[in-house]
Amino acid sequence: MRRIGLPLGYSFCWGVGVTLTKIALTEITATTLLVIQLLSSVAFLAIACYLKTRQLPFSFRHLHRGFAGIFEPALAYMIGIFGVDMTTASNATLIGSSEVILTILLAAAFLGERLTRWKLVLAGVSFVGVLLLMLESSSGSDQTSLAGNLLVFVGTLFAVFYVLLSKKQIATDDPLQLTSSQQFVGLITTLLCFGVLSLLNSHYEVQATEISPQFWMLAIASGVMQYALAFLLYLTALQHVPVSQAAFYVALIPVFGVASAVLLIGEQPTIAQWLGGLLVIGSSYYANRLQPTAP
Repeated sequence: MRRIGLPLGYSFCWGVGVTLTKIALTEITATTLLVIQLLSSVAFLAIACYLKTRQLPFSFRHLHRGFAGIFEPALAYMIGIFGVDMTTASNATLIGSSEVILTILLAAAFLGERLTRWKLVLAGVSFVGVLLLMLESSSGSDQTSLAGNLLVFVGTLFAVFYVLLSKKQIATDDPLQLTSSQQFVGLITTLLCFGVLSLLNSHYEVQATEISPQFWMLAIASGVMQYALAFLLYLTALQHVPVSQAAFYVALIPVFGVASAVLLIGEQPTIAQWLGGLLVIGSSYYANRLQPTAP
C-alpha cells in the first residue's frame, strides 16, 4: 500500500498545487507568492520536526545536508513560477511531466540504475502520453506563452538534478529532517537571489501589504501542499523504490493538475490531452508492478 499511496500523494500535491499557485498569481506577484509559500513550508516542517524530535532542523549539519534545496525548490521554482505566471496551469503540469523521461535516463547515467527493456517501453509510452497531453494544449489562448513554457521546462531540469542528489542522501537521512533542511536552504537561496534581483529591477520586490485575507490563506495552503507535503512524501517514497520507478508517478502530476484546472479554473483540455492522460496512468500502473532492478 505504501508503494502506491506515497507516490499518489506527492503526485496529487504537486498537481493540484500548481493549479492553486496559478489562482494565487491572479492577485499576488510571482516573487511574493514564492516567498510566502516557502516560508509557510519551512514553518510547517519546523513545527513537525520539533514535535517529533524536540529539535529544530536548522543547525549547520542539517543545512549542509540540505544543499540539494538549491536546485529545488530554489532554482526550479524561482524559474518555474514565472513560467506558470505566463502559461496555463495545464501547460505547466504537462511540461513538468517531462521530468519522467529525464529522470529515468539520468538515473541510469549517474546512479547506475539499470535501463531494462520494459522500463524503456513504459518510459516511451509515458512520453507519448505527455506529447499527446501537450498537443494543442490551450491553443489559441492568450495566456499561453512560449517563453513561459520554456521557463517551466528549465525549472524541470533543475528538479531532475535535485532528485538525483536526494536519492543518495535519503538512504541514510530521515525524510522529515532532510525535507526541512532542503526547504530552509531553498528559502535562503531564494531570498538572496530575489534580493539581488530587486536591486536591479523593482519587479522582483516582495510586496505583501495589499494581499486580501483569502489569498493569504490560499498562498499558505498551496505552500504547505506543494512544498512541505509533496517533498516529504516524495523523499519518503525514494526510500522504498528506485528513482526511475518513482519518476513514473511524477507523470501522474499532469493528470491531477489538468483535472484540478478543469474543476477550479475552467480550463478545457482537448481529446488528445485526455487520451494522453490515460497513457500516463497506464504506464505508471505497470511501472509499479515491475520488480526493482539492481545496478
